[in-house]
Amino acid sequence: MNTAFLDAQNLAWKIHHVESGFADRSILKSYESERRFVANNLLDFDAKYAKLFSQNKPSSDVVSTANAAGHTQTEGGKKDAQENEFVKTFKESCEFTSGYGVAYQHNALNWSPKHSARSPAFIDTGKGTTLRTGRILTAATVTRAVDANVVHLEQEIPLNGSFRMYLFCGAPTAQKKRALADFAHASLAQGSYFSSFLRPDRDNVSYHDHHNPHSRFFTFCTIVNAKRTELDIDEFMPEMLARYRDHVYADDVWDQRVPDAKAAAHAKMGLSDQDGGLVVVRPDGYVGCVIELTDGKETVKALNQYFGSFTAKKVGERATDVQAQL
Repeated sequence: MNTAFLDAQNLAWKIHHVESGFADRSILKSYESERRFVANNLLDFDAKYAKLFSQNKPSSDVVSTANAAGHTQTEGGKKDAQENEFVKTFKESCEFTSGYGVAYQHNALNWSPKHSARSPAFIDTGKGTTLRTGRILTAATVTRAVDANVVHLEQEIPLNGSFRMYLFCGAPTAQKKRALADFAHASLAQGSYFSSFLRPDRDNVSYHDHHNPHSRFFTFCTIVNAKRTELDIDEFMPEMLARYRDHVYADDVWDQRVPDAKAAAHAKMGLSDQDGGLVVVRPDGYVGCVIELTDGKETVKALNQYFGSFTAKKVGERATDVQAQL
C-alpha cells in the first residue's frame, strides 16, 4: 500500500507539471523507469521475506529485537554466534519497508555528472554534500525566524506541486549577503528558470500566501547559520527572498546525530557551515540537485541548465532584468 501511494504521488505531480505547461511531456517517461525499479525491489524483498516466514516463523522476541542488537538468544541465554537470517533481512530492509529507503536512478530530474547540465557549480555526492539525488531530503530541525517556533524543515512546505529551493546560506557574512543579492537578481532576469514561470496574478496575491507568491512552481526556504535573535531578515536578505519570510530559519538547534556541529541542519546535509549550498527538492520530496551558493550568478546558471533540461520553455537564454514586474 505504501508503494502504491508513492506510485500515485510520483505520477500525479509530473502530470500536473505537464498539463500546467511547466514541464515537457518527456518527464512522464520517468514514472515507469523510477517506479518500476522500486517495484522490482519490492517483489524481490517480498519473495525473500515470505520464504523466511514460511521456513521458520520468528518468535515475538525475535521481531521485537530486530532493530536492536540483531542477535537472538538461545534457550540458555547466550547469543548466537551467527546473526539470525530473519533479523538480518529485517534490518537490511527496514529503510525500504518504511518508504525512506526508496532511491531513484539518475535521469533529467535527478542530477548526476552524466546529466546534460554540466555547470561546475553542481555538487556531487561525497564532494561537498552527503545528500544523494533521487533520495528523500534528510530530516532536520531548525528555528523559524518570524515566530521562534522549532520546526521540522522537511515538513514546512505542503505537497503543493512546487519545487522546494532550500538555500543553506552558511554564516551571514557580507560576502554571503552579496551572493544572495546576485542570486535574486539573476533569478529575476528575463528568461531565467524562475521568471519564465511567474504567476500572471502575482500583483494581486495575498500577503498571507507564504508558499507561492511569485510562481506556482517554486518555493524558497532560507536557512542561516546564526542564532534566531541575531537574524535580521530585511537587512540580510534581498527583497525577493524576504517575501518568503515565513520560510526563513535559523540553524541553531542542537542535534544528537551531529553533536559537535555548529549548524546541525547544514551538517546533516553535508554542507559547509560557512559556505552552505542550494538544495533543489522535487515536488515529491526527493533531492533533484545540490548547487554551490558562493556565487549567486553561477548558482542561477546551474539552475537554468538543470530546469532547462525538462521544462516546456527554454530558460536562461536572455538576461533582461524584470525586477520591476515583481
